[in-house]
Amino acid sequence: MRVSVVIPTLNAGSLLPLLFDRLRSQKPATPDEIIVVDSGSSDESRALATNAGARLVEWTEPFNHGLARDAAISAATGDIVLLTVQDALPAADDWLARISAHFLDDSVAGVSTRQIPPPGGPLELQVKAAAEAQAGSAPVRIRLADHPEYRHYTPAQKMALYRFDNVCSAVRRSVWEQIPFGACRYAEDLLWARTVLEAGHTLVYDPSAPVVHAHRRSFIYEFRRALLDAWMLDELFGFRYRLGDKLDRVKALARPEPEVPKPAMAARCAAARTYAAHGLARFCYNTYRLTLKPLGLGRALLVRLTRGI
Repeated sequence: MRVSVVIPTLNAGSLLPLLFDRLRSQKPATPDEIIVVDSGSSDESRALATNAGARLVEWTEPFNHGLARDAAISAATGDIVLLTVQDALPAADDWLARISAHFLDDSVAGVSTRQIPPPGGPLELQVKAAAEAQAGSAPVRIRLADHPEYRHYTPAQKMALYRFDNVCSAVRRSVWEQIPFGACRYAEDLLWARTVLEAGHTLVYDPSAPVVHAHRRSFIYEFRRALLDAWMLDELFGFRYRLGDKLDRVKALARPEPEVPKPAMAARCAAARTYAAHGLARFCYNTYRLTLKPLGLGRALLVRLTRGI
């Protein structure tokens, strides 16, 4: 099977050469092509991409997660199209092989994997990665035939099945031709997963092929992103966060496992700040949902607060 890799970029700069190096060090085979879909970078990103042999797709419309990826996939020639982002790095040199192998099963429409922080990365992401690691590294096949009561599932139960993340995912092109991502501002990957599963296809979640990906963002950015997340997941899937969703992770900051060195105070404060931003965002969204939304008010403010995320 021919494999294409698609990377959306915007001012990626020095990140790209390292990503290209990681892609071209994959064993036993490297990608057949790399496609960069650039959203108007003002730095050297486009030159770096073309000089490295990548094909360049210029995205000149306002950025849209679904449509920009569709444009790049339409330009790809691979039977399998692997989607990643400019600052996510394969954690091992068998990453591509592990993901691609799942498509030997003709029923598999897509594969996704997990993200891990780099050494010394944000503490909240280390806590999350540790929790995910406890679940094991065996691939999980997801198909609705194994969930006969799916129609009666709660939004939270359904969301657990839509485990698909375009920070690192792969799609079978023939399925994408029937079910493209389409115009979607946010959560295009989850919407695609739902549509694909309901069409009878199989998805695979393979935590054994992670990418290294992490951000340290400001309180305001984390608040705005979490606000968009709460809004879109409610509007698109009817999913609502519970108050204590991250309580176990907050506790882990104060009382780590005995065998784990106690994190530095600065790292714990930074993680607590991120959790506080998420908690405040969810509180604000629920306040809007219960008070302003029934009156037809507040949506314009949500749009303004989350613009550009």
